[in-house]
Amino acid sequence: MNRRMWLRSSLLGSAALGLPNLGLPNFGACAAAQEPPAIAAAKNGVAPLRITDVQTTLTAPANIRLVVVKVLTSEPGLYGLGCATFTQRARAVETAIDKFLKPFLIGKDATRIEDIWQSVFVSSYWRNGPVLGNALSGVDMALWDILGKRTGLPVWQLLGGKCREAVDTYRHASGDKFEDVEEQVRKFQSEGSDLLIWRNLLWHRVWIGGRC
Repeated sequence: MNRRMWLRSSLLGSAALGLPNLGLPNFGACAAAQEPPAIAAAKNGVAPLRITDVQTTLTAPANIRLVVVKVLTSEPGLYGLGCATFTQRARAVETAIDKFLKPFLIGKDATRIEDIWQSVFVSSYWRNGPVLGNALSGVDMALWDILGKRTGLPVWQLLGGKCREAVDTYRHASGDKFEDVEEQVRKFQSEGSDLLIWRNLLWHRVWIGGRC
């Protein structure tokens, strides 16, 4: 018998003997109220969250080929999205997901992310490579997306919390003419981008001029 059960039985015993109620809190109810839905569901014997379907979408915003993975689950409305983009071999990644990973994943517990990653990675004789790597990364992202939604926490918090307050980002200025590129650069500057962008602008001027 653990301390919580002993305390509860002691309180019940005191009530039976007519002793005053000590007014101690219901620790079990408190803990249950604070538990994430996934943990509470597991303790209550709810069926595991199963993968019911895996879908791929090929799209090309700004003429850049992208591969998006959508993993659906047995919980209505709960799904995850991941990026499996391999720009030059989009159809190969689509085939890897639809024909090989999807049949392998259907029915698996969507919360066992590490087990799924490891089992997918070693399920073929030849491992790694850009096609499988992108396909697997898309599925992996989608599973983390599902876990984040189910627990109500951002994924970066599930992975251990943030380690910096800010991070440098890259802004890409492009255009059919140098003037278009320059206009975009000035727009980025007005939004707070630093002057390093001018280095890319100068390279773009050389490239457009045909001297590269």
